[in-house]
Amino acid sequence: MTITLCTLFEGNYHYGVAALSNSLIAGGFVGDLWVGYRGALPSWIVDSRDFDRATATLQVGSALRLRMVEIQTPMHFTYYKPTFLREVFERHAPEATLVAYIDPDIVFKCDWASFTAWFTEDAISLIEDVNPNLPERHPKRLQWARFFAPHGIEPQRRLERYYNAGYIAVPRAHLAFLDLWIQLCDLVMHQNQGVKHLKAGEATSLFHSTDQDALNFALTVSDVPLNTAGPEAMDIVPGGYYLSHAIGWPKPWHGRHIRQALRGMPPTPASKAYYDFANHPIKAYDTTAFARRVLARKLASAIGRFYRRT
Repeated sequence: MTITLCTLFEGNYHYGVAALSNSLIAGGFVGDLWVGYRGALPSWIVDSRDFDRATATLQVGSALRLRMVEIQTPMHFTYYKPTFLREVFERHAPEATLVAYIDPDIVFKCDWASFTAWFTEDAISLIEDVNPNLPERHPKRLQWARFFAPHGIEPQRRLERYYNAGYIAVPRAHLAFLDLWIQLCDLVMHQNQGVKHLKAGEATSLFHSTDQDALNFALTVSDVPLNTAGPEAMDIVPGGYYLSHAIGWPKPWHGRHIRQALRGMPPTPASKAYYDFANHPIKAYDTTAFARRVLARKLASAIGRFYRRT
């Protein structure tokens, strides 16, 4: 199986790309990470002597190549995930038999060999979200079914779980699923009357988690087999050992660790995992500045042992 990875970032999410890349190297991954971006590239890429401007490729040691792809789209990148996955298959890595998308606020905790056991050529790989229980007759599912029915899109199977869109691995055999997800994202964007935001409306809104809601409805329309794990596989709940996903806000690279801890919100396991990989071998931070950040994170964790919200 030929496996290729991809991610998307803009703005300061480049710090997450650096940590994700470092975690892949630590885990023993060898290959390409296709990085779709909007805006200016950070200095740790363009000023590196290992960056080839002609091919927009950053070689990191002998193992990892970051392949930069400038994206021209007005939509929020959360809607662009299935499109970028399709582009990687068709344009950038036509030799790939499987492409995995990974959000830039995720790092790998396990070795790559253990993770690849998740990949098969007949199934999509997914991880459950923070609220993973979504029964077949849940009000949201009933609302989605009524919304999509006039478009000729109807559920074909029962699902009881809700999956996070920050990680998804798709084999080439199921490219049609990406087309379905793209179609549903387009309908959701039209319904939400905008393409600029990650979340829309309130938690009770028809499509609040946008592309993720579209993904979960697409999974009921398609009969593609699923390889799945619980939310612990992203450190969303304790007990995991595969990935760590810094969901929500602020992201670890935003800092404010002590301030947040004094508000009863100490660093999460995902924040701690980020710092394990944030600055080596790729150095996205000045060494002194990074040391101050690490110290602040440790002090915030110490505060959290005595004071946290219930």
